[in-house]
Amino acid sequence: MSEIEIVLPAIESADTVIETEVGQYRVAGLHIPEKRVMADPALLRDLVKAARTAASNAHVPYSHFHVGAAVIMADDPAGNVITGANIENASYGATICGERNALHAAAAKGFRRIKFLALSTADSLDGPLPDRSPCGICRQVMREFIDRDEAQDAALIMMDTGDADFTADILDIDRLLPYGFRL
Repeated sequence: MSEIEIVLPAIESADTVIETEVGQYRVAGLHIPEKRVMADPALLRDLVKAARTAASNAHVPYSHFHVGAAVIMADDPAGNVITGANIENASYGATICGERNALHAAAAKGFRRIKFLALSTADSLDGPLPDRSPCGICRQVMREFIDRDEAQDAALIMMDTGDADFTADILDIDRLLPYGFRL
């Protein structure tokens, strides 16, 4: 199958200023430029399926909320699919999410730039996007592995819909974490 162009539309909202008797407050607007990414739709579909399969390997005796992730790193010349699942622990601080599990495995192999990342929350596939979306820590870890030198930061992040007509909802890190921390 040939590649398709995926267009993430620009998002624009201006700052607004609130005048008060004790000073001004600025409500931050948002400027996210349009991004265009070429991708093989069959590859993206297979990546979402790999994330769904990874979710079946989750160790979730406490939450019973299975999450799987699959990532292809831009700096992996072989384009390998690296997967991870959430692994819970009775000491909840020792728990790791599926997304971070996959990204840490990729980083341990020496890769540092996400190209495509898919995640599947097997227990909420029929829910709205917020019920299938990564947690804040995972979003920040994803940002760490987005190429800052690339003009468009065009890594795609896909959330499995579980729907027969839709493979995934597609975002990028700017839409997922618009004010993420950077050094």
